[in-house]
Amino acid sequence: MRTSTLTLLCFLAAASGPAFAQQDTSDAEPMTEELIEEMAEDTMTEGATAEDTMAEETIAGDAMEEEMVEDETTADEVMAEEVPNLEEIAASDPNLEVSTNEDGDVDAMVMLSDVLFSFGDASLEASALETLRGVADKLDGVTAIEITGHTDAIGDEAYNEALGQRRADAVRDWLVANTDLSADVVTARGVGENDPIAPNLTEDGADNPDGRAQNRRVEFTLPDAG
Repeated sequence: MRTSTLTLLCFLAAASGPAFAQQDTSDAEPMTEELIEEMAEDTMTEGATAEDTMAEETIAGDAMEEEMVEDETTADEVMAEEVPNLEEIAASDPNLEVSTNEDGDVDAMVMLSDVLFSFGDASLEASALETLRGVADKLDGVTAIEITGHTDAIGDEAYNEALGQRRADAVRDWLVANTDLSADVVTARGVGENDPIAPNLTEDGADNPDGRAQNRRVEFTLPDAG
């Protein structure tokens, strides 16, 4: 213990510099072993306190970082919950159904044009408004939605494409006028007869009324859903 004490004393003397060596010690009380040990204990205590403070700051920083990560995760989950599910919307109304892609995933919600419009017309039927209101109520959180108008193959191709565009425009305009969706969020596109989901004719070339009815449709898609 004495050797350690002397070593510490030498270290303190060296650290204090020349001023310490030149001080007048004639009136100073002699450094006792107890005083040196007390000084050493004070130095060690200060070091331990500093280490404790650093440890506490590190823990606080880690806790803050974890909280930020949790907040970001929660925000992502909330956003995911807010995005409408087309399959759930379609299940709420018998006038709606969904179409699937090659992988079996839902890629669009479908409403038959015969429900929305009279034959060859682009004016919304009053009976279709209840269905559209039900759709509108469930579109909160949408950042982009596309309306596409499809027709059967009866008539001129250019006419059918224009009819599909007018029908898509009619649905888009209604949504913009009756919901919080803005015009830059809802887009409309006329497809006409170019994307059938059922044969317009039977295998022997006869008319296929059921197939044509399926092709006369309006589709709702969410381009940014993936």
